[in-house]
Amino acid sequence: MAYKLIALDLDDTLLDYEKQISKRNREALDAAREKGAHIILASGRAYPGVTEFNETLQNKDYTIVCGGGQVADPDGKMIYSAYLSPITTKQVMRWAVTHGVYFQVYTDEGYFFLHRTEYSDYYERVCNYGGIEAPDLMDTEMILAAKILLIDTPEKLEEYRSELSAMFPELVVKKSQSDFLEIMDPAATKGNALEYLAKKLGIERQQVMAIGDSEIDESMIQWAGMGIAMKNACSACMEAADDVTASCDEDGVALAIEKYMI
Repeated sequence: MAYKLIALDLDDTLLDYEKQISKRNREALDAAREKGAHIILASGRAYPGVTEFNETLQNKDYTIVCGGGQVADPDGKMIYSAYLSPITTKQVMRWAVTHGVYFQVYTDEGYFFLHRTEYSDYYERVCNYGGIEAPDLMDTEMILAAKILLIDTPEKLEEYRSELSAMFPELVVKKSQSDFLEIMDPAATKGNALEYLAKKLGIERQQVMAIGDSEIDESMIQWAGMGIAMKNACSACMEAADDVTASCDEDGVALAIEKYMI
């Protein structure tokens, strides 16, 4: 099969545990691009947190961000958004404030948090881009949010997931990393964003490869004609995948591309 689109999660997939893109991964993506494939980075990060990796790869293409909540064109313009309803956004934010839970709200302008804490510093350090401190965020009337992110220990996040899923059964509540819990509209999935892009580009489902590791990658792995889970992936991705490649520290992305495309 000649794959015309490769969708790649960033953290713990294309990026190793040191948040770097290996030489072998870069070379494999270069070879795939030379064969005519679109290289689509698909991340839970907001767009500003993905641009440096497109630049590193010299990749001028579309980008899926906010866990599938948005798609940016090659110039960074948002062409697809699946926002949470502003009412629901405020309800989740109030829940977080009441429970003393740190949260970030992702909009077209980046991400916002109420006050700088150890969690905001941790996120900036891990993801290497910053958000906007907004002490008056709760007073904002209309917030068009692509997602809300909670940060805490894995154990606490499981408690929050149970409570929020019961309160808001219509929402998607999934982990992107062990200490990151994503809250999104049901339409805001990487699978839906990938389907939108494939149709826009005139690419058949069977010509799409998707590679990922976390709960928010499951939908795109399931939708793609060739869905590949990393060896370090969660069980949901493993079950959805057509194949499993090596871990993010073992050039798993390159191995998958070399196996199926080069």
